[in-house]
Amino acid sequence: MAVRGSHSPSVPTGGPASGVVVVNGVRRAVRAGQALSELLIELGLRPGSVVVERNGAALTPTEAATTRLADGDVLEIVRAVAGG
Repeated sequence: MAVRGSHSPSVPTGGPASGVVVVNGVRRAVRAGQALSELLIELGLRPGSVVVERNGAALTPTEAATTRLADGDVLEIVRAVAGG
């Protein structure tokens, strides 16, 4: 995917976004104080079914449920897969 200028295609310009986070290596615009759980839902993920690392630290389910995103956060999101 080509990148024009200094903005990644996943970071819209203008609008209500007030910060940028990196999700699994991809820049994404977020609203000020957006809840992590809201972002997960926007990504099509069920908050309780993923493990989230924020800025290098794994979040407990309680922390993930109450975390508010900040400009510059780096998130790694991993889906738990069952099977054998």
